[in-house]
Amino acid sequence: MGRIITAMLIAIAAALPASAMDASALPLPSSVTLSWSGTEGAVHYDIYRGEDFIVRLDSGDRSYTVNGLSSDTHYDFSIAARDEENRTLDAAFLSAETDSWDGIYEWKNLTDKDNRGKMKDLKIRVETATDPSFGQFHELYMIMPDGSEEKIFPLYAFDDPESGKWVDYDGESQEAVAYRLNADRLNTSIFNPGRWRLAKVVIGRDSGSAAVETSAFGITVETVSSYRFFIEDGVRKMEYRTEGSGLADAILFRNPNPGEGDAFVLTMI
Repeated sequence: MGRIITAMLIAIAAALPASAMDASALPLPSSVTLSWSGTEGAVHYDIYRGEDFIVRLDSGDRSYTVNGLSSDTHYDFSIAARDEENRTLDAAFLSAETDSWDGIYEWKNLTDKDNRGKMKDLKIRVETATDPSFGQFHELYMIMPDGSEEKIFPLYAFDDPESGKWVDYDGESQEAVAYRLNADRLNTSIFNPGRWRLAKVVIGRDSGSAAVETSAFGITVETVSSYRFFIEDGVRKMEYRTEGSGLADAILFRNPNPGEGDAFVLTMI
């Protein structure tokens, strides 16, 4: 059906006079914003991505953002102006290629509350990756004070049989070291868990999260670390947040900078 609709749209548009619709596409890492001029007599504007119908908009709308797109990917869009009898009055065809969130993001501590010197700043390198089963996702590497990197998301490959198993906090596996270095920076207490395990991972186009269960002194709690990318005043940023249940929430280091909230907001550098 999508091929038929798109073919009909192209055929109708070809039969129309030269398009008077002025349209543009603004690509971002996981979305494209379409904008267009109005068409006299139009009651609706239909938006297509390739052969797929996306949405029908009222005549007063002049822009639409297509979200949930992959990074570094070419997309074709079309906009059709339709009258009350669903006849095509005009159409525009656009192409756009998204970029990515890849780069280094940094948060700086503007106070002297730095969790015993462990959180004077926070640097994370982002790299887009692709999994055959899950598709595109982001790898997050925490840049340590000595310049070394530890991958903190995802901790395991998606098909790793060790994922979900309990791990000694003082273990020497790559995942154990990465988790320990990350957790230690946010732990304001003098106690460490005895073991931990990855409980759940959520992957999004511009966000992700990991839930981890930790056990100490016979008590098991859960912490959820999440990230999301966004653009503010033309600047690419990443919000990095960790929340916990019970005692875990009480000992987590929060963003101490006045007016910034609890989450760490990192800016691309």
